[in-house]
Amino acid sequence: MHHTREIPKEGWADYLSLLSNLERDHWVRIETESADFGDQPLAGRLPLVEIGLEPKGSDRGAVEIIVGRPGGEVTHRILKPDHIYADESESGELECLDIEDADHVKTLIYFEPARAGEEPSIGAPS
Repeated sequence: MHHTREIPKEGWADYLSLLSNLERDHWVRIETESADFGDQPLAGRLPLVEIGLEPKGSDRGAVEIIVGRPGGEVTHRILKPDHIYADESESGELECLDIEDADHVKTLIYFEPARAGEEPSIGAPS
């Protein structure tokens, strides 16, 4: 049984910072869903480098997600996030982070288990 909870907006920066530290180098897959474009894959099965909230400047409040390996990173920004939901397993492990923006576009970050013999290390060759 899954449990979905909304992360309060005032707690986004702390939550994303903690998540970035705890889940760094873990495998993730990123997709977007929208009424206009349907489901779109953005990044397939890459190690998480960082996820955070932009604290200042013209992108203040945007969520930035970086995945990949040195020299091959993929960055995705959600400029006007409205809601962040954490979908957790019965044991409390994060399975998906759902970030919804002001235009009703969802960015879904799936946290995937490592496969046998697979080491999700950023320094590993592609």
